[in-house]
Amino acid sequence: MAQAAAITINDGQVTPVATTFNPESVTPGLSSFAERSSGIAIGYKRIKVSNVFASGKSTVNKGRVTIEYPVTALVNGVTTVAYTLRADVSYVLPDASTTAERKNLHAFVKNALAHSLIQGAMQDLDPLY
Repeated sequence: MAQAAAITINDGQVTPVATTFNPESVTPGLSSFAERSSGIAIGYKRIKVSNVFASGKSTVNKGRVTIEYPVTALVNGVTTVAYTLRADVSYVLPDASTTAERKNLHAFVKNALAHSLIQGAMQDLDPLY
């Protein structure tokens, strides 16, 4: 089991800026990391990592990474959340899967998200045909 530590990820700007998410709540089943530079709790960006392990009749392990990106607005002098962008990546990993197979799946996910067709569909709302 890995010890939780700050996660630093570049944003998507033309000149990328490193964004640091610090541990906020850490348990073996669900850990939350927050980027707190806004200083306003409702505006914290969050990454959540969860694991559910095979047990009993279930022969699959499940891993999930979610990202919450709230956008705030000042309304009558009060900061509120105007809307929140979200991403959710779930893994279903059978107990019989090997480390190499799990590494390959993760590589496919990571590389698919970096592919220009998928980036266009997600970033530019450009559907495939």
